[in-house]
Amino acid sequence: MSEVNLQETLSSIRDSVEPVIRQILTDGVESKNTELILYQNGTGGKRIRPALVVLCGQLFGGNLDDLLFPAASIEVLHKSTLILDDIIDRSEFRGGKLTAWKKYGTSFAQCTTFTYLASVFGGLANVKNGSRLADLYSKTLKIIVDGEIKDILFERSGREDEGYAADNRYEFISKDDYFEMVGQKTASLLKACCQAGAISSGADNMQIQTIGDFGYNLGVAFQIRDDLLDIFGNEKDFGKQIGKDIIEKKMGNFVILSALEKLGSEKKAVIIDSLEGSNEITEDQVAKITNLIIQTNAKSDAEEAEDSYIQKALKSLEKLPQNENTESLRQLALYVVARNK
Repeated sequence: MSEVNLQETLSSIRDSVEPVIRQILTDGVESKNTELILYQNGTGGKRIRPALVVLCGQLFGGNLDDLLFPAASIEVLHKSTLILDDIIDRSEFRGGKLTAWKKYGTSFAQCTTFTYLASVFGGLANVKNGSRLADLYSKTLKIIVDGEIKDILFERSGREDEGYAADNRYEFISKDDYFEMVGQKTASLLKACCQAGAISSGADNMQIQTIGDFGYNLGVAFQIRDDLLDIFGNEKDFGKQIGKDIIEKKMGNFVILSALEKLGSEKKAVIIDSLEGSNEITEDQVAKITNLIIQTNAKSDAEEAEDSYIQKALKSLEKLPQNENTESLRQLALYVVARNK
């Protein structure tokens, strides 16, 4: 097996899929709205999801031309969820740029999500196994929404004007609850990316299941790394505000949950009281809570957990054909737990 340069591979895939993303997003859109529609696509992103489609497809002998539209479509699906996620969380920056709602207004950002979702299925109209992929993507989107709802209901306070949140908020969040939410909100999409590549290339059901297991475990590790970066990252590298989960009073963060398991009652109460309070979290409170987290071994717990899921992902790869694409997927998995943004 020849040596693989992951960054060159990802760059090549990105260059191939980017024009297709723009094509399916702008097809049928009035020219005066093109800037608005394309904005979210330009707010950064590593294009890991379309890369997974292409690499997993080529792993099973698929041709690049047959994989570009499925890859572009699932990246557009991902971007649609980010538009809504930023609105829900009132996030002002993504990838170092203003989020779509912050730049154009909530109403216009919401409108663009319809174009993105329409583009997903437009991009599957004339591809191999298009109906099967459409079924996979639609079911995955529903799973992601279930995860997003859980993530909102994990918040300890806020949204007093939204009765459903007040009535259904979780009283206690366990690690099992966390992994269920992450499995839906994040891991299900990476699983679908891998399965889409396999389906597009005519892989058998066992291979589709195995590569899906790889994607799912990679997705959980990916989210744990995001949780780590949210608390301990560098804002300039991360492209998002550090401590955002604390500010949003979220409990759906592995690091925060681990710290609460380990802190004594008094220190634990400081965090809980801040998150459950009616006032907005201040910078001083973020610093105080972060300092309490640092006093535990929550960071190392999270690093061990993400490594465990990466090892599960790599085990799945061992059961599949071994070629340059397998090696690229292996390197991509290791990159996920080493990234700083």
